[in-house]
Amino acid sequence: MFRRAFIAALLAATPSLAQPLAQPLAQPVAAPDCTVDGRLADNDGLRLDISYRCRATPPLSFRSVEHRASSYIQDFEVEQRDGVAEARYRFDLSGFARAVDSTRLAVQRGHGVLAILGSWLLEPQGYDRTPTIDIRMTTGPGLVFAAGLPKVGDAWRLSGAPVLAAGYTALGRLAYRELAVPAPGSLRPGQPSNQPRADAVLRVAILDGVGESARADLFDWVERTAQAQSNYWQGFTARQALLGLVPVTHRRGVGYGRSLPGGGVTVMVEVGTDVDRRRLFSDWVLTHELIHTGMPFIRRDGTWFMEGAATYVEPIIRARAGWKTEEEVWREWVDNMPRGARAFSGSMANARGQENYWGGATFMLLADIGLRRATNGAKGLEDCLAGVLWSGLDGARRATIAEYAAACDRVTGTAVMSGLVQRYFNNAEPVDLAALWKDLGISLVAGRIALDDSAPSARWRKLIVPGTHPPRRVKLPWES
Repeated sequence: MFRRAFIAALLAATPSLAQPLAQPLAQPVAAPDCTVDGRLADNDGLRLDISYRCRATPPLSFRSVEHRASSYIQDFEVEQRDGVAEARYRFDLSGFARAVDSTRLAVQRGHGVLAILGSWLLEPQGYDRTPTIDIRMTTGPGLVFAAGLPKVGDAWRLSGAPVLAAGYTALGRLAYRELAVPAPGSLRPGQPSNQPRADAVLRVAILDGVGESARADLFDWVERTAQAQSNYWQGFTARQALLGLVPVTHRRGVGYGRSLPGGGVTVMVEVGTDVDRRRLFSDWVLTHELIHTGMPFIRRDGTWFMEGAATYVEPIIRARAGWKTEEEVWREWVDNMPRGARAFSGSMANARGQENYWGGATFMLLADIGLRRATNGAKGLEDCLAGVLWSGLDGARRATIAEYAAACDRVTGTAVMSGLVQRYFNNAEPVDLAALWKDLGISLVAGRIALDDSAPSARWRKLIVPGTHPPRRVKLPWES
């Protein structure tokens, strides 16, 4: 659906169009290829006025990457003057969002919209590389614009990803907060105590559909979950991210979640309009989706790797925060990992549905055990994931499984991850879960998990859920 072109106009090459920054930066910043000046207004519905200015040697064309958006683009025009190519148009954002009404693309609640950037921003075509686009948005009174993109001065910068692949934007009248979270790696042991902690930002937008008290509960849930996430990764998963919460009436509790990495990490999570604090903190979706923001998008049959990591790590994060018991974590794995066993003998590349989640989670358990054994208990899977994040393979990047495994090997000083990829991904070796549980000293007795500390690998098992260092509890709101 992202492949139909809407409009094409041949444009001339232009000189640099970089606008002066509102504030001087500490280091020089490369000029963008394109600048976008937008205005968001609420005139019987949310509408955007967009002015595009691009520079390029070859002629350019512009297109809508979402064909259903085409009929909501109005007054499109292009002109050429002094070697500067300009494209201007208006976009009926409310009309489009109400028509598609999909959290995968664009959705409106009240006078607020959560929409994929490519639903309303045309994509310049004709470059021999992905262009860098700086977006400046002026908003009418009481209106908000936010994205997961990094800020360069007063502009939101889309770099390293096409408009087609960019994530969510939040626009209009909505509840919005910017939460200061510890920057990736800033909680690592040994950080200089005389330096202030570096902060990152988690932008949270809640569309209409819940009352003021419920919104306060949702913001609190996000903040505590981000804290639990930061304790696992020794800092948050991204330097900047956007989380959009969309109230829905057709479900109770937390619903569907989705993460998108293009240009800057963004997450969408559906929440039932009957917000209940205990139900929020007993749910796994938000923690799962935030794990995705700490990892690159894995190309070439990598769904099982991404979903497996998030599925495996999620209960560990919640257990270390004090929201689950160690027994509950092992019971979840014993009950569910058999659902992914077939993926091993049939090739992980061919995993489908729940095989991606639980086959991938089993693989991550094997990696966790292997890393602890190879380092005599000094390192585990968290050191691989966090180390790769700190090395630059963050949630806005793309990588192959082989590239990620090599990065994991470098940061852990082992060959564990690449070896497991060779065995279970490349060679499709089967896994014997019964033998694995016995080796770890895990059994199910009278419906309860029993842990045998005399088992061969019990030493490594005992480090997995609590971690190497004492876990940091995150109090639940009713415990504060």
